[in-house]
Amino acid sequence: MNKKISKFLGILILLVLAQYGASAQNGGFEISFDIKGKEPSDVYHTFFGAKDAGSAEVEMIGNGRFVLKGELNSSVVARIGFAGVDALRKSPDGRGYYPMKSAYIWMILSPGAKFNVKGDLTGKDFVDIYPAADDENSYFAGLNTKIMPLINENGNIMLEMARNKEMEESRKALLQGRAKEIAGQIQQYKLDFLSQRPNSIAALWLMEDMLVRSELEVSAMADLFAKVNKGKFEGNYFFEAVKSRVEAADLVAIGKVCPEISTDASVDGTVVSLSDYRGKFVIIDFWGTWCGPCMAGVPHMKAFRDKYAGKLEIFGVSNDKKVDVWKAAIEKNGMNWPNILIGTGEKDFVAKFNVQGFPTKILISPEGIILHRESGERDTFYQKVEEFISQIN
Repeated sequence: MNKKISKFLGILILLVLAQYGASAQNGGFEISFDIKGKEPSDVYHTFFGAKDAGSAEVEMIGNGRFVLKGELNSSVVARIGFAGVDALRKSPDGRGYYPMKSAYIWMILSPGAKFNVKGDLTGKDFVDIYPAADDENSYFAGLNTKIMPLINENGNIMLEMARNKEMEESRKALLQGRAKEIAGQIQQYKLDFLSQRPNSIAALWLMEDMLVRSELEVSAMADLFAKVNKGKFEGNYFFEAVKSRVEAADLVAIGKVCPEISTDASVDGTVVSLSDYRGKFVIIDFWGTWCGPCMAGVPHMKAFRDKYAGKLEIFGVSNDKKVDVWKAAIEKNGMNWPNILIGTGEKDFVAKFNVQGFPTKILISPEGIILHRESGERDTFYQKVEEFISQIN
């Protein structure tokens, strides 16, 4: 072989290896799946963690084989779902379906991760596949092997009760009793896990998930959170989110001075601050373009604001990830009031205000005091606002 060609090939190989090494070092990850017994038409993924944690794509190979790969700059909890596999869906009417955690593969992904996931779903009506490629995933798998079969059983109980409108009372009572028993078992498994494995990403994710779903009082979660090694996890997305929610329980209570919201993550990039609207009542509206009730309530909220023009302002806080979609929704719906996107850490205002559902609306007095808060889209909130406004007229 010509020496020049040989030298060129050697350099080329070194460059390829260097690029591969740099990708792994910079957060490139690749997870290969081999799932037997089901043939999904497509595979989709959701990452739970920082909004800018990374990105990924799925490469379908066929026969239950596919690859999830991309780049990460921080650890995330990944949820992998299968399209076109009806056996995994709990559909009471053939149209909609119950969102069950047991219908997904769950795992912890960190920058540089590379491992294989195998499983067999033959004859299964839920996904009992629990990756355990490293310590973090082993901890997570230890929890999920216990709770996912129970979550699935509860889903089947919901299905039976929804489909059988003529069910005998004795059968109904039996199923309701079992569902209550299952809920208690799941809760205990979660609490045991948090107590035994507090210093894990899975535990921190679970803490936030339970707070968001109001599965545990903040005071009780504070005791569990106190066991976490702060030196190890400080700066981690889930650690900071739980910390913010625990602290928010007292900071954003009714009667307290509302914490400041200030950010340049506004529609035009200028700094927007909640304190700029002192002297008026302010409705802080936590919303998202993906939230049906949020968008359905915009016309009424806008009309209500206009009714009390000069006395009342709306301050929108969105939990969206796609800036273009967010901006388009604001323009389309004429949401002509201050609107911002949440960020991470100190800018994660959803966590700082311990928002547990969307929409959530918080009423602030002209002096900046928290007067009232409600989740959901109900007329009762606006009735309460009118009561407060009438008291100063």
